[in-house]
Amino acid sequence: MSRPQEIILGIDQGTTNTKVVALDTKGIILADAVRPIVTTAPEPGFVEQDASAMVANVLACIQELLARLALKPSQVLAIGIANQTETLVVWDTNTGEPVMPAIVWQCRRGAEELEKLRSDDSLRLIRARTGLDLDPTFTAGKLHWLKRHRPSLWAGLRDGRLRWGTVDSWLMAALTDGGTYATEPGNASRTMLFDIERLAWDEELLDLFGLDLAAFPEVRRSNGDFGTTRAALLGAAIPVRGVLGDQQAALFGHGCYDARELKVTYGTGAFLWMNAGSTPPKASGEGIIRTIAWQIDRPCYAYEGFVMYAGKILDWLSERLSIEGRGAAVAAEAEKAGTSADVLLVPAFQGLASPWWQPDLRAALLGLGEATSKGQIAHAGLEAVCYQIRAVLDGISGGETLPMVKADGSMTRSAYFTKLQANVLGAPLFVSASDAMTPFGSALMAGLGAGCWASLDELRKLPRAGEMVAPTASYESAYEEWSKAVGLLIAGYGRKGM
Repeated sequence: MSRPQEIILGIDQGTTNTKVVALDTKGIILADAVRPIVTTAPEPGFVEQDASAMVANVLACIQELLARLALKPSQVLAIGIANQTETLVVWDTNTGEPVMPAIVWQCRRGAEELEKLRSDDSLRLIRARTGLDLDPTFTAGKLHWLKRHRPSLWAGLRDGRLRWGTVDSWLMAALTDGGTYATEPGNASRTMLFDIERLAWDEELLDLFGLDLAAFPEVRRSNGDFGTTRAALLGAAIPVRGVLGDQQAALFGHGCYDARELKVTYGTGAFLWMNAGSTPPKASGEGIIRTIAWQIDRPCYAYEGFVMYAGKILDWLSERLSIEGRGAAVAAEAEKAGTSADVLLVPAFQGLASPWWQPDLRAALLGLGEATSKGQIAHAGLEAVCYQIRAVLDGISGGETLPMVKADGSMTRSAYFTKLQANVLGAPLFVSASDAMTPFGSALMAGLGAGCWASLDELRKLPRAGEMVAPTASYESAYEEWSKAVGLLIAGYGRKGM
């Protein structure tokens, strides 16, 4: 009699939706389920989500997958969690219920309060201990705001009636028997309260932000034991054996297990992550973050560069140029034109992120002539995405050409765009066939934790479908012209003294 099929579930609790994939023990994705999650903005600059909806989505996706695959909960070997990082959730210690909406990583509340803490000494301390910059994106800024504007909630956090955590900690508390209160180094490193060298919560940073908290999530290995799900939720006590941040999970899913291997994920923005090895990396360019990817035995560090506008450039062009079909149609229009005809777009619609970190800069469209077509402007938009990724990569690698860049995300569905990106980078692009690298990565980590795979060497051998796109033309001079335009814009209108 054959053994019943066993699967591993990988969760991705993202900012726009919840996705769960079912993986077999050969590393093949059998099915996925998706549920949208609503984001609200009750005040300018505020971004919130319903923490309970996250849990409901996860349970609904898992139940859907089990039903579609005709499997029992007992056939799930393990669950892995990947999540939007930095987002803050606060819940009641006794009831396990959230006491306020989740403050999402995009939320800018706390910016004014953090500016009062800005000094040369505070910036040096934060960058040295955490690898991050002083910014309300990170969880410490949200807690700092909470203390000053929600005193009753803060009293609960001080005396232990309430608990706080990032989304991974919240999901574990909500799903597991006994309410596991834990995190892992990758998520902890995004709070701006965690020493990435000592792998511990940092008292000096807590003092800087005035955070006299009663409790902290226990930091466990990324493939550690995070408890088992409550049997009443899914019909069985399923082990949770892997936890990662979302971009860290994508890096893991791509198989970037060695130093200097990297991936780019293209969405609304774009995230470039490079494996930096097992020792804390040196500081890099402006806006290049030093962080932790995961910890199995030793920690794996990473560099992160963030491009604020990637796919969002194409959405903007679609609206402004009346190109129906959004991003895909803009890419097709650019392909028809075949050139930008020296039109340059500096897409600083809400500033420029890595490697310039110019939040107050605004966009510029240069080189227009009477004969400029919308296709040429669309092409300039595609080039702007590619040039930004090149600038981030140069900031991290020091201009060294790398043997390959792994890529995923919505923009990679355009073969014309991926060819353009390979040309601009001067390096081959391996384009993943899957749009589920984040939950795939969390499932792999859980499988490693559950003993389904014994080592990273075994994970390297798993099949990863995709296409290698080789560069066929040089864009060096065009990239230099675009970089010059960025420099002139910053010199004239950017923040000084960075």
